[in-house]
Amino acid sequence: MNELTTTVLSVIAETFSVEVHTLGRHTVASDVDGWDSLSHTVLMIRLGKRLGRRIDERVALKANSVGALIDALDSEPAQTESRP
Repeated sequence: MNELTTTVLSVIAETFSVEVHTLGRHTVASDVDGWDSLSHTVLMIRLGKRLGRRIDERVALKANSVGALIDALDSEPAQTESRP
């Protein structure tokens, strides 16, 4: 498991208070209690902060599984967050 995968799974587990071993590439939002559109936004913010980069809205919206999210983040050029 690479560092990106480990980070994504860890942030999802922390956000939804689930054990990381219950998550996998095929996990979808409906598999996790409380993962709705609002909490997905919170997840993307937390994930962006942990990765130190801005997550493009298109990536956040098109990722229909944990694996798709990891693949999208892996293939997208990192855009570091700018802080005032």
